[in-house]
Parts: sequence; structure tokens; C-alpha cells
Amino acid sequence: MKTQYLLNALAAYRKVILLLMLVFFAYAMAFGQEESLRFKEGFAKISSQGKFGFIDNKGIIQIPCIYDYVNDFEGEYAIVRIKNKYGIIRKNGTSVIEPKYDMCEVFSEGLALVRSGSKYGFINETGEEVIKPQYPFAMGFTNGLAVISVNGKNGYIDKQGEQMIAPKYDFSLPFSEGLASVMIGGKYGFIDKSGKEVIALQYQMASAFEENLAAVKVNDKYGIINKAGKMIISPKYDDIRSFSNGYAIVLDGDKYGIINQNGREIVSPKYDMLDSFNEGIAMYRKGGKLGYIDSKGNEIIATNAEHAKLILASK
Repeated sequence: MKTQYLLNALAAYRKVILLLMLVFFAYAMAFGQEESLRFKEGFAKISSQGKFGFIDNKGIIQIPCIYDYVNDFEGEYAIVRIKNKYGIIRKNGTSVIEPKYDMCEVFSEGLALVRSGSKYGFINETGEEVIKPQYPFAMGFTNGLAVISVNGKNGYIDKQGEQMIAPKYDFSLPFSEGLASVMIGGKYGFIDKSGKEVIALQYQMASAFEENLAAVKVNDKYGIINKAGKMIISPKYDDIRSFSNGYAIVLDGDKYGIINQNGREIVSPKYDMLDSFNEGIAMYRKGGKLGYIDSKGNEIIATNAEHAKLILASK
């Protein structure tokens, strides 16, 4: 009896899965989708007659196809475009701000960067311009501060629009883990949120800190430093991407590999292409073959052209 019950339950489960697949396929065909539906935050972009909207994971159209383009949802919000103007919508389809800006980004720490004409400012989650568009360049808020440019120099403001670090840098990155990479006269270093220079401006290049480590360029090679400025991994690579979950992708010549935070090569550089890790796996290309690799170096090779297409579509 138990066996028959399990068989019946399995058959019913398969029918449900098949029905869902058919529903998604039908919507994809109806809306002229050229690719498989890809869900993010429970929603997938759909298109019909050149317009875009969203479907939920139950196959229900939640936001009709009325926009010229839409970005994926990030949290509760998505950027939409009508003609050449951008706005932000919620998951229930209501607008935070109607499309009226020449550019806008997703919310970061409760504020979104917008551009009106050639000037940048910030709106809050009710659509209010809390910092009027006034800067020729700006970046989103991180660690409570945002990069702004005044007279060709970069500085930082707080969420009230008060200038916290005077514009004096030729280049600067947003704060990450309490420090920001800044540059004057071609030399990079790091400052803290008070504007104090905590790691001297001495490098050819310096990335943002991630997992307490940052990539720096010395004599045309990249190494890794910690927040005390100590060189943890000597400069020997042609590029090092940011650490994620204890691992970083490195480039040696024209081949990619993986290192851990101690500099040990988990996977020696041997790949022609190695994408960033997402949920523990990354897409690679080696000798014309596509596949996946995990952070320990285990490979899943595409067995045929269709498998390779699925790998590419999943990105």
C-alpha cells in the first residue's frame, strides 16, 4: 500500500511539474520570448510586441508589458524605461517615480542615484529628491557616504547632502568595509570615513576591500594587501578579482585560476575564461569547451551543444 501511495504521489508530482513547464512554455511562446524565462526575486521579464513587463513564478502576469525596457528586480524595486526616460516601480506595479530621469540606479542604503540632464542627485523610496541633481558625477551610497565630483575632483557626501570629505581626489571608489580607494597623481591608497589616509598613496592601482583584502598593483603586477597595508600575497598576477567566500579569480598571462585568502592556488591558471562565482559555481571555457567549476576545482563539462546552450543561458 505504501509503495502504491508513493508511486501515485510521484506521478501526481510529475504532472504538476509538467503542467508548470507547459505554462511557462506557453507564456514564453505567447510573449515572443527568445530565451528561457529567468526568475529573479520571484519575477521574470517578459515581452510582447516590443514592450516589457513581468510574470511571477506562478505564471501570472503581475506587471503588464507597457515599458520599452525593464531591468530585473533588485529587492522590491525594478528600473523601467519609457522612450529615453527612466523610473522605478515596485513589485505591485506602482511607481516609486514615473519615468522622467535620464538615468537612475537601484536603491542603495535607501537612496537611488538619478541623473537629470547632466546633473546627478538622489531620491528616496517615496520618490522625493532628497539631494537635488547638482553634481556632474556621483556614485551610489555605501557605508553611509557617496562619491561626488566638484570641479573635476572627487569627494564624499552624507545622506543629508553634507560634504564630509572635501573633493580633492583625481579618482575614488565608493567606501567598502570602512575604507575607500582614492587616487592623486596616479598613485592609489586608502582613506577612512573621516578622510584620514590610512594606507599611503603608493600603488599603480587599488581595488575596494572585500573580505578584509584588496588587490593592489605594483610594478605592473597584482598582489593582495590587508587593512593594515601588509602585503599578504606578493604581486605576481596580471589581474586579481575581488574575494568572494574566501576565493578569488586570478589571471596569469592569458589563463585564469583560483586562489584562497592565503594565496594558495586552489586551481592553477589554466582556463581561457572563468566567470565570477555565483552560488558556489562559475562558468569556464577551456580549449573550446564550456562547463562549470566549483571553488574546489571540480569540473562539470558540457556534454553537447545543447548542454552548452543551457550553461550560457543560465548566466
